[in-house]
Amino acid sequence: MKRLGKIRHIVCTLGVAMLIASCTDNYKEWNTNPTEVPEEMLVGLMKIGNFFPAMQMDVIPTSDVDANQFQRAQNLCGDMHSGYMTPIGTWGTSSAVHYNLRYDKWNDVAFKVAFTNVMPAWKQIRDNGKEEFPEAYAVAQILKVAAIHRVTDIYGPLPYLQFGHGGLETPYDSQEDIYKSFFIDLDEAIAELQNYIAIHPGSKPLNKYDLVYGGDFTKWLKFANSLKLRLAMRTYYVAGFEVNGKTSQKLAEEAVKDGVITENAENALLQSGNGISVFHPLKICWDNYSDVRMGADIESIMKGYSDPRLSKYFQESEYGEASDKFHGARLGVNVTDKKNYVKLSSPNVFAETPIQWMCAAEIYFLRAEGKLHGWNMGGEVEELYKTGITKSFEQWGVALGDYLTRGDTYKPVRFAAPSGTVGSVAAVSTITIAWNENDVEAKKLERIITQKYLALFPDGQEAWSEWRRTGYPRQIPPVNNFTNSDVKKSDGHKDGVRRIPYPRDEYEHNGENLQKAIQQYLGGMDKASVNVWWDKKEKSNS
Repeated sequence: MKRLGKIRHIVCTLGVAMLIASCTDNYKEWNTNPTEVPEEMLVGLMKIGNFFPAMQMDVIPTSDVDANQFQRAQNLCGDMHSGYMTPIGTWGTSSAVHYNLRYDKWNDVAFKVAFTNVMPAWKQIRDNGKEEFPEAYAVAQILKVAAIHRVTDIYGPLPYLQFGHGGLETPYDSQEDIYKSFFIDLDEAIAELQNYIAIHPGSKPLNKYDLVYGGDFTKWLKFANSLKLRLAMRTYYVAGFEVNGKTSQKLAEEAVKDGVITENAENALLQSGNGISVFHPLKICWDNYSDVRMGADIESIMKGYSDPRLSKYFQESEYGEASDKFHGARLGVNVTDKKNYVKLSSPNVFAETPIQWMCAAEIYFLRAEGKLHGWNMGGEVEELYKTGITKSFEQWGVALGDYLTRGDTYKPVRFAAPSGTVGSVAAVSTITIAWNENDVEAKKLERIITQKYLALFPDGQEAWSEWRRTGYPRQIPPVNNFTNSDVKKSDGHKDGVRRIPYPRDEYEHNGENLQKAIQQYLGGMDKASVNVWWDKKEKSNS
């Protein structure tokens, strides 16, 4: 990995924030306009305010002055394992590209960012603002869940619930217990925001610090419910899962009833504001590093569908005719000379591109799947499926046309590796676009998840998690598998990389607790072939 020169992020330091003194703690009792924030409250919030952008910048790691953290935590993880993108670095066979997943510098960042950036900032908000500003703490709780669910979905068990109490040697918690805490935290945050909005409609006390919703608590409430829905669906295949007597179905139905994201104007997007510069690190990965290009998987699907979003997602390559200028690479290629691979299609992501955490389309696909399982999702499966596609097209500014009715001639196509590259392979799925109520449930699910996969771009981690959970969309197997972590070469539906092994630092500094967790929760194996807790679905080749 190359180092980029300095890219300035104008971010207030945590140390400065800690020096700002507290003010009054009885602002709620004052007779003021409920839509306005009292000046005294704004002054009081200064002691915790700067910790909010600190947390937000690392829900997906973006606070690094270059892209090394993002590259290792996101791009060489979820972006790659989802099939969205293929790294083309000349790293040889000792890299994540070939499932060599125990190399310390490939598997450590997501863990480190969570416990050295996100959690300390959350703790400062909790310790200095929970009692005085419970509505602000509610947002911090939502941010914590948004960040840490991604981390536990990467590794499995984490030293999470006792963070801040045990120093470096903190006991690990099962992923099940971590997920249960997510729902408890979200429910408490939702209740707090509902109460605050009822009393202070239109008030935005965090406006100065919020890089996602500009302090709009109504949108934070919808995001919290949408996150609750996402996590409830993640637990669908876990038999007997309950939180305080609530099943996955009950949790999901509560979220929809309380109000989830329905419009693109409510999408959770991290972007520059309030004097803080947010730079999308993926731009550095494809441009400055020249280390990533379009993946074969998404190419096969989007070309087969003649999907007009393709030109929004990726740039034209230097290969092909005018009518076919988009070309990617297959995962697992052993690149020794990049000169041909750099000519392939790069992601259409630039410095100013907002970093997407969640979009309306995803929520409609979650609701479609929920209804497919018999849950009350506020609509019928076909309606929700079609609305998910429609919202994605609207988000990317492309005309829907006849896309919803495209039949059997529109299906994934053979991946053809351009000259000078390798890996041509037949399509691995025949799933089509148009809804067919007569299809079996498995085919309906594949159709929903395939379109969800397209709508989630460029958030490869969420797409990878959904592939692990459901087996869809079917993936093109890698060219090479030089695993050092017992990874079975995937048939496209199952096997493949199921998690990432723990960082070497944890073995050195918290080894006893880590070994206990591996034995108790991972069957004694810290390997990429071991399923995380929610990865329970039986996946056949049919």
